[in-house]
Order: sequence, then structure tokens, then C-alpha cells
Amino acid sequence: MIWVHDYQLMLLPQLVRQAHPLATIGFFLHIPFPSHELFRTLPRACRQALLQGVLGSDLVGFHTHDYTRHFVSSVSRILGLPNNLGRLAVDDRPVMADTFPMGIDVDKYADAAGSATSRALADDLRRSLSGADIILSMDRLDYSKGILNRLAAFERFLKRHPERRERVALMLVVVPSRTEVKKYQEMKKRIDEMVGRINGRFATMAWTPILYRFAAFPLDELAALYAASDVALVTPLRDGMNLIAKEYVAAKNGGTGVLILSETAGAAAEMGEALMVNPRDISEMAEAIETALAMDQSAQIRISRTLLRRLKRFDVRHWAGDFLSSLFGVRDERRRLESLCLSPAGAEGLVVTVRDAAKRLFLLEAEGLFLPVDAAPDTLSPESLEMLTLLGGNPANMVVIIGSGGRAEMQRLFGGLPVALAAENGAFLREAGQDWIMPRPLPREWIATILPLMQRFAGRLPGAEVEEKEHSLVWRYRRADKNLGEMRARELSATLKGLAAGLEITVRQGPAFVETVSPGVGRGAAAYHFQRLHAPDAILALAATDSGEEIFSALPEQGPFTATLRVGLCATRAAFNLRNARSAWVLLRNLAG
Repeated sequence: MIWVHDYQLMLLPQLVRQAHPLATIGFFLHIPFPSHELFRTLPRACRQALLQGVLGSDLVGFHTHDYTRHFVSSVSRILGLPNNLGRLAVDDRPVMADTFPMGIDVDKYADAAGSATSRALADDLRRSLSGADIILSMDRLDYSKGILNRLAAFERFLKRHPERRERVALMLVVVPSRTEVKKYQEMKKRIDEMVGRINGRFATMAWTPILYRFAAFPLDELAALYAASDVALVTPLRDGMNLIAKEYVAAKNGGTGVLILSETAGAAAEMGEALMVNPRDISEMAEAIETALAMDQSAQIRISRTLLRRLKRFDVRHWAGDFLSSLFGVRDERRRLESLCLSPAGAEGLVVTVRDAAKRLFLLEAEGLFLPVDAAPDTLSPESLEMLTLLGGNPANMVVIIGSGGRAEMQRLFGGLPVALAAENGAFLREAGQDWIMPRPLPREWIATILPLMQRFAGRLPGAEVEEKEHSLVWRYRRADKNLGEMRARELSATLKGLAAGLEITVRQGPAFVETVSPGVGRGAAAYHFQRLHAPDAILALAATDSGEEIFSALPEQGPFTATLRVGLCATRAAFNLRNARSAWVLLRNLAG
């Protein structure tokens, strides 16, 4: 098991996966993941490489649901990968993106604050300030922490509330970070200057409003600062989680103390009882300081104990355990799916059994094997033409291509090959070199009801279009905004299913399309027709989409040897999975001889 952490190593999971394909890999991002609108401003190659790098993992973890949602949205819209509640299909692997809010070692900070050393340090600090209320601001030197905004808020607070002067002190602790970087040096200079200006403006002979330290503190001194402070001012402009807010609550151990927390910190999602502020709103932060100082002790204790109970339940051990449990769950799911895959020995035996049969029926789904799932090309690939010519040219074989395309489209793509065809999901059938037939008369009256509905939905989504066939309608949105398209597709599908019972139509929803077909039409019915026609000794059915599951259901449980295979690691009615389309092609080549 390999657990990779943070943005500096976003490319590493894919590199590890390439070197160790069977490794169990987790990745956790400790900073916010930006929205798709922001992430897509990166150069195309860069944004794709970062996403693909992270997706080398089995499990991708984030502090908040918003970060997880942003990541999944970027993966969906930039890489075009579908997702189902954070579950992604990457190549031939399941990958999960989920939320794991990081906790802290609560007892560590509570015990440290309660130690004799920390209590003595806290008492000394309070005596040195003559009982003034202490506001603690502690962060490492970083542009994301909002230290200058915090100082501006404290200055405005002193200006608005002169009665608080000489009765309050801001303990400003800035932990050195990247001090060799010029921008950070400039930031420290601005902090130094602002502290000097505020102290120069408000200080008296007996009182200094800001006590400033540029240093890191050992645990006992840090815990003493937490314990001595009446208010913690934790207002980063943006932060993945911010553990200082949690450490402060833990050190208070259910006693008095007020947390003022930025609404843009990840911790805000878990600590809603704190005083929430917009870290860019100076006035709001200034008033929050006054609200915190004026809060009665009973309210402080009630909030503190509520937050503490939550921190204890969701501590760092829970975080690590939850992540690892989920990681092993994804690993086990991958192994379970891999166990359903046709093994090399099984594939070899299947080829021998099928080739030994006197009459063979191959039921092959067009989409996903020979055609893209969401659009038909102008021509088949040379590899497809060669494969189908060889397989269909054997007089012992009947090869049937089953697809959603209309008669003209299927004829254009496959008509010159020695294969049988099922167009519009089986509404029209054609043996090799013969004319098209309709197995049964089909009604078309329903189209007059459904077509205007689909056109109305297409009018609500730029890039969407309606394809009208003889006995089916397809609403496509592959050229539209993906997220809005998926939402409109769900709305349309729900509306159509409400009408389906009365009209006896079938509604299917797939990648970038919603389809309705005439009653009685189905890929399973087409498979059954050709099975009766050919009376084979062996049947091989191969599908790559959910629509192909109908084929498997129509095949006999007894009688001729029957092999059913589904491309991809997914739940299926088929007897076996094939890892990917490449595996399907290898199998067909071996069967073609």
C-alpha cells in the first residue's frame, strides 16, 4: 500500500502505477482543489497531466465535499470520464474520489495545555498583560493566511471600540516559512510595518496593542498560548483545512474561549458553531472580535464542548482509518472485478471450444467495439474492416453487428462486409447480402408525442440535437456543456419514463444521449431472431455498453455452448468481463484464426 500526500506529488501516483500496475495507491490533497472554471485556465497539457497523475491512485481524498466535487467536475469536463457518485472508470480500473476531513490528536493538545509547565506559562502571560483579554493570531508566513487583513480588522476594531483599548491585546505569532523567497520577505516587511503603525497609533505608556513574535514555538509554549487566549482569530483567505482552529478548541478542553473562523477554511464545514467571517470583509471581522469578547461564559462553554465532542469523534486516527478502510475497499472491489475477467487460460479454452463447433453465432455490439459510443464515424477503421472480413468470411460463422444506428448508417458502415446487421436496436434486421426486414410491424404514432418534447429540451441546451430515425428518437448533447447536459438529460429521462408506460416505449439513457425506441424493439429480440435463424452449436456474445446487457438476457441457459462477455470492469449479466476493448479485439482475432 502506498499513500501519496499533497500537491507537490500530484504526478507521482501515475508514475507508481506505471511501474507497479497492481499496487494499492491512495492520494490525499491537503489544499483546496479549485473549481473547474479556475482549473481549466491552466495550459491544456498541464491540467490533463495533473488529473491523469492523480488518477493513477485507487482512492483520491479531499478535506471537504466542495473540493471533491470540484475535482470530479474537472475530471469529467476535461478528461471526459463519466462518474457515478465519485466513482470513476479510469482505463480498466475503478477509482474513487471522496471526502475525508482531517482531524488532530485531541488528547495531545488537551494534555499539553493541562500540564504544569503550560499552565505556569499561561499564568505568566496573563499576569504580564494585567488581565487584558488576549486575542491569538497564529499562522505560518504565507499569502493565503490573510495576516494583513487580520491586522486591518484589529485596527478597525480598536478605532470603533475605544473602550476596549488597554483592555485587550493581540498576540500575533507568525511562524517563519520560505524566508529565502523574495515575495515572502516582502510580505514579512509589510506585516512588520503594519504592526509598527498600529502600535504607534494606539499604544500608551502602559499598553501595547499588538505583541508580535516571528518564531515557531515548542508544544508546551504553543499549548500555553492556546490556553491563555480568550479569542482565537483564524481567518485565512483560503485553506484546505486549518488545524490551528482545531488545536485551539482541543487545548481549551471544553472551557471558555471563542473561535473566530474564516468561512473559506476547510475546517468551517465541521465547526459551524464558531463565529464565521468573510476574511476579506474587514468590518465584519472587526465586529466579530467585539462579539467574541462580549460573549457570556456559558455560551462559550456550550459551544466549546460541542466542538470538542466532534473533534474527539473525528480525530486524526478516525481520519487515517477511514481513508485506509476506503482505500482497501476500492482495492477489494478492483480485485473482485478482476476475478470476473476471462483469464488467459479461460480465453484459450473458449477459443478452442468455439472453433471446434460446426456452426457459430457471433453477436457483437457495434458501439464500444467498432464505433464510438456517442457518435458514428464516416468509415470503419482498417483494423475493423479486416477483422470483420476475416471473421464473417468463414462459412461456419454468422457474425451479427447490433447497433443503434439507422438502416442507412449501418449499411454505409457495414454493408460491404460479410456480416448480418441489426439497425435501430433491432427494429430492422438484415442477413449478409440480403434486404432489410422488420421482424414485426411497429407503431410510429408515439413519435408525434415525444419528438416535440425532445425538441423543446434541445432548445434549452445549446449544442443539443434530436436525431429522428424510423422507429427511434435520440436526444444527443455531446457538443453541449457537459454538466448542464447531464442535468437536462436526467430531467428529460424522468419526463419520458413518466410517459413510457402509456405509450409502451422504451427509454434508455447513456453517455451524452437519451433514446426512445418503439415498443417491442430491443437488442435481445434481435439476438433471439438470429439464434433461431442460424441454430448454432456455439454462441459468443460480446457487448461494451449497458444496452448490450439485453443481448445476454435473451440467450438460452441450455442448449448450444454460450459464452457471454462484457467489456470493462463493471456489473454485468455476462459470464465474464474483459478488461478493456483491447482484450476483446485480441479474443476476436484469435477466433478469426
